[in-house]
Amino acid sequence: MIKSISIIAFVVLILVTANCYAEKTSFNALRVAHAGGGINGKTYTNSYEALNLNLKKGFTYFEVDFSFTRDNRLVCLHDWQDSFKRSFGFQTGEKASIETFKYLSRNASEFTKCTLEGLAEWMEKNPAAIIVTDVKEDNLLALSMISKKIKDYQKRVIPQIYQPQNYNIVKKMGFKSVIWTLYRFQGSMPEVIRRSKAFRGAFAITMPKGLASTGFPGLLASKGIPTYVHTVNSAEEMKIFKKKYKITEVYTDFLSPLSGKK
Repeated sequence: MIKSISIIAFVVLILVTANCYAEKTSFNALRVAHAGGGINGKTYTNSYEALNLNLKKGFTYFEVDFSFTRDNRLVCLHDWQDSFKRSFGFQTGEKASIETFKYLSRNASEFTKCTLEGLAEWMEKNPAAIIVTDVKEDNLLALSMISKKIKDYQKRVIPQIYQPQNYNIVKKMGFKSVIWTLYRFQGSMPEVIRRSKAFRGAFAITMPKGLASTGFPGLLASKGIPTYVHTVNSAEEMKIFKKKYKITEVYTDFLSPLSGKK
């Protein structure tokens, strides 16, 4: 009887371990169009035009930058300093209101920049698209707002988190997949490994080029964790990251979503 119980316990342990591994490797690591993807040689537009163009090119994952307006609405803007000036042609000393942002987007920008509400409508019209978020402040509040606006957000939005303690919070919001981005994380590589062991569910880790040019991506790959590097626009550079450093995929402005595939 004791022997039978031991065998059953051993089988259960194997099944649980296999399930945890399957969860870690269930992230579908497709190429990411950075800030909506490049358009006409321009980057960081976070615009409907960029989304439409890159959707036609075959992208399905679109990283989008979100910033809060003065009246606490979400718009697709990298920041209110350089990105704002690059988009609208002048420097602002403060955040704009949502109405001012929409007016400037229509009348003072080469491209029509998204708002959260407009992005939600665009996604309903384009059911293949999946958004990867990059929120510059108050990420958890922004993700809560996004979850209330985008239909089927659980499967159609992949939040980026900046600190590992937010993983479980975001999962409890209902998001199915998560990307941990390391560019703000001050911990060591061993700590990344240790903290990611506690993650349960589909996730990937993205990192800057400096960290990606080490043995770290290969170590993560050996543990079944998909990885990204940002931002790569050279086919040769992408090949090096994927072949030499074992990066799974890249964030890109201009590379084709199919180039460099096995």
